[in-house]
Amino acid sequence: MDEYMKKYREQLDKVTLSDAADQAILDDLLKSDAKKGVLCMKRMKRNISAAMIAVTIIIASSVTVFAGVAIHRAIIKSTKVESRVEGFGVTANVGESYYYGLLAGDAGGIYVLTDNDYDGALTDHHAIAWKSTDQGNTWEEVLSQPNGMNIEGYLFAGDLREGKTGIEAIVIMEEENDEAEEGYVNRVYRITADSYVEYDMDEVYAQLGGQEHLWSVKYVNDHIIALAGVEECLLYDVNTQKVVRNLPYDLTMGCLKTQNQFLLYGKEIYTCLDAETLEEQEPEEGLQEFVQMMYEKNNNEVLPPMAVWKDTVVCITKAGIYEHKAGKINQIRQVSDTVNYGRVFNGLLPFCKTRDGEYYVCTFSGTGMSLWKLKQ
Repeated sequence: MDEYMKKYREQLDKVTLSDAADQAILDDLLKSDAKKGVLCMKRMKRNISAAMIAVTIIIASSVTVFAGVAIHRAIIKSTKVESRVEGFGVTANVGESYYYGLLAGDAGGIYVLTDNDYDGALTDHHAIAWKSTDQGNTWEEVLSQPNGMNIEGYLFAGDLREGKTGIEAIVIMEEENDEAEEGYVNRVYRITADSYVEYDMDEVYAQLGGQEHLWSVKYVNDHIIALAGVEECLLYDVNTQKVVRNLPYDLTMGCLKTQNQFLLYGKEIYTCLDAETLEEQEPEEGLQEFVQMMYEKNNNEVLPPMAVWKDTVVCITKAGIYEHKAGKINQIRQVSDTVNYGRVFNGLLPFCKTRDGEYYVCTFSGTGMSLWKLKQ
């Protein structure tokens, strides 16, 4: 597949497409979307350029699938979990849901944010977040889709954090709406265990060029979230419900929140802000070099997954797991090809480190995703 995609890219560089061809290609993709399950094109603007479509196809068809693009819809099993030892790591298979977030709690548990296809055992609502206190062997629901939200909608992006009242999530939901031009509307919610808030996205969609351009959402600080689009990332104040910063962005970038900084990174760090004041500043000592090195360790193909545990930035690449702390880089361990079929790790796949020195990463596995546990 890698050789094939290399040749495909070379051929693609020689192709010039007219505007009419752009629309014809997109129409064909929209028709084939449901059959092939490769791309979720309905969230992309219909007049998007053929170049962007081609880039997305390349990424989704090869070893690097963008979060929010691949479609893997199945049911998470909270009580029927199979754990097994494979290669150098242990895989905790918690079903075939799509995972949008991983969080290691301060008390030792791990949390996953999933799509909302499964009706929880405790309520008749769709469950979206789960907790495990035994290293992924069993799971219990911690967040569900509250009353008042459109149960016909589905979650396609989000982020988790430990708030003042417990685990909470910020999510993007696509909900059916016959009155809307596209037949659906995208809404952004904050969800806690007993409440939810919907945010006004009119200004966001006006700046992004349409609701279909909103791809992901991440926490920045207590009251700021990052809303990533196709060409820009908007920093949004949930208190005033206004956009406060507009940052250059594209689909080869990811977001990373360290203890004190908010980064947009890929081959390098493109934007570095103080996480509280949002003022531009230099990255922490050695962090720029770390990001560039991790991209190289990931075969120079795609940004690798990064996460933060306390004062340590952790990263998983095809070459292994690495950590950056106090300006120094350490390789923690190698990673077996069993974990991700020998492929590079996509930067938008969830990844985290726990207080016990364990690492969890989600990977694509045939019809869905698997959650892997790797010890230090």
